[in-house]
Amino acid sequence: MRSFVFCVLSFVLSLSTVALPVTFAEEDATQYSLRYKFTPNEFVHYNVDSQNTIVVQLNQDKQTTINTANTLKHYRVIWVDDEGNGTLETMIDRVKMSAKFDDEVPATFDSKDPSQKDLKQYEKIRATIGKPTRIVYSPLGQVVTKDDKPEVQNQGFLIPLPENKVKIGDSWKEEYDVEVSVGKKLRKKVPIRRTFTLDSVENQIAVITFKTKILLRLNDPKLGLQLIQKTPSGTIKLDLDRGIILSQDVSLDKAQVGVFDGKGAMRAVSTRIETLVDPTSLAQKDTDSDTK
Repeated sequence: MRSFVFCVLSFVLSLSTVALPVTFAEEDATQYSLRYKFTPNEFVHYNVDSQNTIVVQLNQDKQTTINTANTLKHYRVIWVDDEGNGTLETMIDRVKMSAKFDDEVPATFDSKDPSQKDLKQYEKIRATIGKPTRIVYSPLGQVVTKDDKPEVQNQGFLIPLPENKVKIGDSWKEEYDVEVSVGKKLRKKVPIRRTFTLDSVENQIAVITFKTKILLRLNDPKLGLQLIQKTPSGTIKLDLDRGIILSQDVSLDKAQVGVFDGKGAMRAVSTRIETLVDPTSLAQKDTDSDTK
């Protein structure tokens, strides 16, 4: 009996030993090519809701600033070359903002409201509304220069995508520099790395997560203060069939101590949700808002 049981166990173990590698190979076999697909004369619209809370504390004194913004923006594909590079005309259509300091009445701004044209704190923002900018992007989301060579740093409108096919769990990186002030006239470049990971793919919708890390150790709190909002993390959804970003959900919660000559602290908490929207629904919503 004992020998019979031993033989059965040996047989079962041998089956499981053979089956496991096959199962893992099937799971690892699926690879995905992540690419943007540009179509001439295509319009792509996004709605962006963001909130940024800054808390500054020194001894017993504390000040809280809450900034919120709703932004409508879009890009239009002007031209697509033989390599799939798209000339995109990007534009901010409308911005509604609110700034609140502690318990004070919030200061508001709506770029579509003519009565707010004289508010100086919003002059620079208003100057960007409705002003198109043309940028050439590769299918990988890289900005293409005039000599047809892609730049290393993406300018923020599209996220970078991996050059090779990737499977679930694979990562790719983007490295760039951010300048900080180290004196009245001196500036220093700080290297930053953003790591993207393909988290899942379902119904041709790729879920990509990312994290951001400063690659230089900073011992000066004043430098850390300038970079407190430069290391967000988030989740992006990409439609593989259409080659379009469907949404971006980005957040950050960072603190820096010793910002006032070794004393005090600052905390920054921010969220940004960007969603692909139907321009027809936007136009209807805008009309309803103006009617009210």
